[in-house]
Amino acid sequence: MAKICEICGQRPARYVCKECGSSVCEQCFIPERWLCINCYRNLPREIVTFPKETTFSLPFKLFLAGFVLVFIGTLILMLASLFGAFPQGGGFIWIFPLPPIAFGTAQDKTFLIPLLMTILLILTFLLLFFLFTRRIECRAS
Repeated sequence: MAKICEICGQRPARYVCKECGSSVCEQCFIPERWLCINCYRNLPREIVTFPKETTFSLPFKLFLAGFVLVFIGTLILMLASLFGAFPQGGGFIWIFPLPPIAFGTAQDKTFLIPLLMTILLILTFLLLFFLFTRRIECRAS
């Protein structure tokens, strides 16, 4: 004959509590802790602490400041070439992990394609930067 749950007294017991040794049914058992509900209720509650604010190290702050300065410089160059500050020609230089550098010197719109490519590459770079930064933060928590 199957044992009856020692807590509810209604269903057949399938588990044994590791704390008190009571035979308990599936409804009166906490499988994550391998405890009956009585022993689980008597456990001291863990205090949930939230992580402190994230502080960045000085090298990271310097890197970020450099990145922002290079980005602003690139934007100024792109805007200057867009508004015709240079007389003729245009293009961009991109060495991969760095943001692209745009230049343009054309009165006509021949520099427009390299300029648009530069804007697209900068946006792609920023998107990848924020995606990878977000992924690292998620793994750290």
